[in-house]
Amino acid sequence: MSKTKQSIAKDLERVFPNEVEPTCEKTEWSKAFKAKEGEEFATLQRIFSVSAAARGLFDAAASGGGHEKRRILTLHSSALLAFLCFNDVANHPITITIDGDRTVYDEVMFEVKNDVINASGGKSNIDVLLMGENRKKLLFLESKFTEYLSGGKVVFSLGKYGQFYDRLSDKLPFEVSKLPTHEPDKAHKLCLSASPGKRTTDYLEGIKQAFSHLLGLATGPASEQAQGNEAYDQSLLDNASEIKFASIVFNCDNDKFEKYNALYKSVFENSDAIKEAIKEVLNKRELNVTIVPQLLQYQEVFQDNFLPKPVRDFYQVANPPTTEK
Repeated sequence: MSKTKQSIAKDLERVFPNEVEPTCEKTEWSKAFKAKEGEEFATLQRIFSVSAAARGLFDAAASGGGHEKRRILTLHSSALLAFLCFNDVANHPITITIDGDRTVYDEVMFEVKNDVINASGGKSNIDVLLMGENRKKLLFLESKFTEYLSGGKVVFSLGKYGQFYDRLSDKLPFEVSKLPTHEPDKAHKLCLSASPGKRTTDYLEGIKQAFSHLLGLATGPASEQAQGNEAYDQSLLDNASEIKFASIVFNCDNDKFEKYNALYKSVFENSDAIKEAIKEVLNKRELNVTIVPQLLQYQEVFQDNFLPKPVRDFYQVANPPTTEK
């Protein structure tokens, strides 16, 4: 049976049934861990054996756009997933192999902020930054949990991103179009969707977010960072010998994961064209980043890396059904 956000949330709720409550009256299926204001971290600390030393990391993880502390307690939150899995790498370094390159990471930051194209516009908040070899090797990760289980068209600013997408339009496996300007609320908007006349079911928001993150990495760190992330600045990027960007996704439905992985790879395997488009939009500024074209998978990364037992048990119920080969 195909998985949905609703079914995943119900599976997770059964692990700690006495610890959760509805996130709002209008969405009965969405549950969050119960916590009084100001006690959000203490709640996770008690349930998941999170170290007291991770308090600053939690505050940073909950600082991103839309990730205020209440929302990070939502059971199917991708920000919660990332925090619980990566917060203890200082005590339990994590080894990740990408295309045969095996790297050990022993430092982490959450929700690092970059300007996108210019400092006056919006910011790009990348969920996780892993660091290894005395911060010489950097791995930026966009975290996804249940988001890709449903898709649809994506609408965003034409003025900010139009030039970038115009340079890439013939390399993308979906339609990039301008919305009708006679509708005031849609004027000056770009839309990513399937071919005209076809219903869009692909998860295109993840593609758009990854492009924004890459533009942000090329533009550079924002001047204001979350408390604890002050070390994230241009010198950190300039002094790194290796910088990689990838998306890490929890595989809670084999078919939908593989479908999203195929779409993601079809876009980001064109890394040379993407980097060239970024250089032109940013007036020839280089993007010194390796774009990982395939999705990383939480289950594979943590198969042999440390996770506290309560964390592993909690997410185990969201694993996809085993398929015979």
